[in-house]
Amino acid sequence: MSIRLKLTLWYSAVSSCTLVVFSLVIYTFLYFSMVQEIDRELSGRAVSVVRSIKIIGPTLLSEQKIVLPDVDVFGYPNTYLQVVDTNGRLMAKSSSLAQQGLPMSEDTIRHGLNGNSFYEWVQVGKQRVRIYNYPLVTQDRVVVGLLQVGQPFSGIEAALVRLRWLLWLVGGLMILVAGSIGWGLARVALRPVEEITRTAAKIRQELSFNQRIAHNGPNDELGHLVATLNSMLDSLESSYQELSESHAAQRRFVGDVSHELRTPLTTIRGNVELLRRMGDEPSPMRGEALADIASEAERMSRLVQDMLVLARADAGFTLELQPVLVEPLLQQVGRQARMLAGALDFTVEMKEDCSQALVMADADYFKQLLLILLENAFKFTTPPGQVGLTAQCGPEYVEISVTDTGMGVETEEQRYIFDRFFRSDKARPVGGTGLGLSIAHWIAEQHHAKIILDSSPGQGSTFKILLPSYGSGEETGDEWSKD
Repeated sequence: MSIRLKLTLWYSAVSSCTLVVFSLVIYTFLYFSMVQEIDRELSGRAVSVVRSIKIIGPTLLSEQKIVLPDVDVFGYPNTYLQVVDTNGRLMAKSSSLAQQGLPMSEDTIRHGLNGNSFYEWVQVGKQRVRIYNYPLVTQDRVVVGLLQVGQPFSGIEAALVRLRWLLWLVGGLMILVAGSIGWGLARVALRPVEEITRTAAKIRQELSFNQRIAHNGPNDELGHLVATLNSMLDSLESSYQELSESHAAQRRFVGDVSHELRTPLTTIRGNVELLRRMGDEPSPMRGEALADIASEAERMSRLVQDMLVLARADAGFTLELQPVLVEPLLQQVGRQARMLAGALDFTVEMKEDCSQALVMADADYFKQLLLILLENAFKFTTPPGQVGLTAQCGPEYVEISVTDTGMGVETEEQRYIFDRFFRSDKARPVGGTGLGLSIAHWIAEQHHAKIILDSSPGQGSTFKILLPSYGSGEETGDEWSKD
């Protein structure tokens, strides 16, 4: 059963119950109002008749007598008058009763002898009659008779029957109208839901998470629902894009790892086969083959070591940081980097305020971070290019920059520069695994530092490391190792 049909049925059911209750209230109110109106008329006529009745006696010569007026004088259309004594004998009646009389039961006589007036329903022929019984009493409060004033209920009952049919007819029509209106209102109210369903089905079929659900209505419950679904689609689109990028990175990873491992293995296997064919005969090629094997083995070792570092990072490994002097650390890195610079112009520059600057760092890993950036600078800068390592220390941050005049990084590739195994098309001929900058980024995060890249294609690159400052050695009063 659809929600539209359920809403229509509920709306119709509520409308039906409301109409039934309303009809019952109207019918009951009219019924009792008409009965009360009849009772007022009967009691008024009874009072008028009683005022004209005379009760004589008893005397020494005669018994007590009731002198009745002509009751027809007090008669009205559809009104019955009747007087009986305490034994139930008819003493007078109106001509409207003809040959009949109002029914008289023992209970009626018994209640009349109590001296209280009362109403009752009796059946006269085929019609119901409302009767008002009024006791006739003497001055001594002795009941000597009973006046009965009656009025048939058939006319009012016929009107009530017509009212019942009218209420049933109008109620049925109102229920049909309410059902039709409810169906239309449910359709209008659920139209945005149908639009949401169609859009969601289209998104599912086409996997087009860039689509959004249009809603031009008020910011009601459906408006909140549409806003929530659109927000969910934003998250899905972002997650789907990240997943696509992750799959692309995984494909690059598989391709790069396969290439990086296949090349040295091929070289090692080829040189091993060469050495087997040569046997024990001395040859100048033996040394070259062994050198190639050693070089490729070292290259594989570096690749595996880098992958192990990143694996430890993924496993939640954290570095233990301690205060380290900036200047001795950079001098040591500079000395190691000069052996890698080759023909390039390599300079190390530190401001005067860095002489006693301290940072919280893991010295070994931080040196690895700087050497990764310097190795990349040397690798992608051709002689007679320049590479510089500079440091500027402030009260809050220590800024260390690695600058080169190499090939630079394309703008659209800068967002992927720290992804694992990412290498630009220009960088592929140079070689490398594409893991260095990923490791550098992880080390920077462990030191609560940021790496900012400023690069222009063909003009070089600058990697800036912003590291929180820990103060100075003079302020702490401690001596730190400069090794």
